[in-house]
Amino acid sequence: MVLGARAVYALLKLLPTRRKVVLMTRDLRQIRVDFALLKDSIRRNHPDYEIKVIRHRKLSAGYLLAALREMYHLATCRAILVDGYIIPVSVLNHRKGLPVGQIWHALGGFKNFAYLVAGTPEGPDPAVAKVMRMHANYTFMCAAGTVPAEVFAKAFQIEPDSIRPLGMARVDYLLDETGNAKRRERILKRYPQLAEGRTVLYTPTSRLNRSLPYQQLADQFRHTDANLVIIPHPVDKTPLPDDGETLIGSEFGIMDWLSVADVIISDYSAVVYEAALRDIPTIFWAYDLEEFGQTRGFPLDYEAESPGPIVSTAEEAVSTALSLGSLDYTAWRARHLDYVTGPSGELPTEPGRCSDRIVEALKLS
Repeated sequence: MVLGARAVYALLKLLPTRRKVVLMTRDLRQIRVDFALLKDSIRRNHPDYEIKVIRHRKLSAGYLLAALREMYHLATCRAILVDGYIIPVSVLNHRKGLPVGQIWHALGGFKNFAYLVAGTPEGPDPAVAKVMRMHANYTFMCAAGTVPAEVFAKAFQIEPDSIRPLGMARVDYLLDETGNAKRRERILKRYPQLAEGRTVLYTPTSRLNRSLPYQQLADQFRHTDANLVIIPHPVDKTPLPDDGETLIGSEFGIMDWLSVADVIISDYSAVVYEAALRDIPTIFWAYDLEEFGQTRGFPLDYEAESPGPIVSTAEEAVSTALSLGSLDYTAWRARHLDYVTGPSGELPTEPGRCSDRIVEALKLS
């Protein structure tokens, strides 16, 4: 199948290229914030370029026609941006000099992913990953800090010098105070009860064949003055609380919910990076730390690198969420987000230009 696709692609590359940038994503639900901002940057800086957004679907019986369309656009474009592992981008042999940029869908990594989980129950078979050239063909990868860049190099098995200190487009989004105020206003209009009391977001990482303790946390929040908003993991199937008090935050994206959050409860999620850019204190409810470390594992020293209190029970998570004040993220940002902050981890005073820097890296003429 791969050899046949490469043969067809070789013929399609005989077609002339067009002034076109292809953005490919596996997120079939919505275009991520990063892609939306990158589209805006391309339109502003290169208005003569066509922007083709492709929602890549997994291989299936009906994929053949979609695959041909994908290969046509890849063969005739001037640059490619992806936000995850996209099979045709990695397995095909592209035109010489074609820029292929990876904007990973997280600013960093607190749990193992990509090649770091190859051969485990939660990761790909190493032999299949090799045949499918997983995460190959990137000419550059974006990173927001020194520590994430080191993790990305290991996780994607790419050369460190191909990782660029360009940040991620979402950094511009998070540091846009005018935009944050509008997003907050929109959410409060939909949920006016959030204007009073502390708003706590729960954003857990999924577990393989294990349910998430949504209800356990909701029970602990009941009869408190705080507002609990659960952001369910996209692939998790655990039943959600239906108690009339707990909000399920599926209507808005996590980037928007950060505009109203006072505290975040997470576990091993990379949401801590976004929280650190918004100075929102994060609690790490690591109730299964030992088991998670054995089944999936961490690319970092989890306990040393978590920039907030680590708790083990729902009761501790709630009591800490209700009492926790501000956290000083500067030292942590100086290592994890130093490509987009000041040298000591201070937040920038000027608007971010990550989107424009990424587009500049495509070298569009």
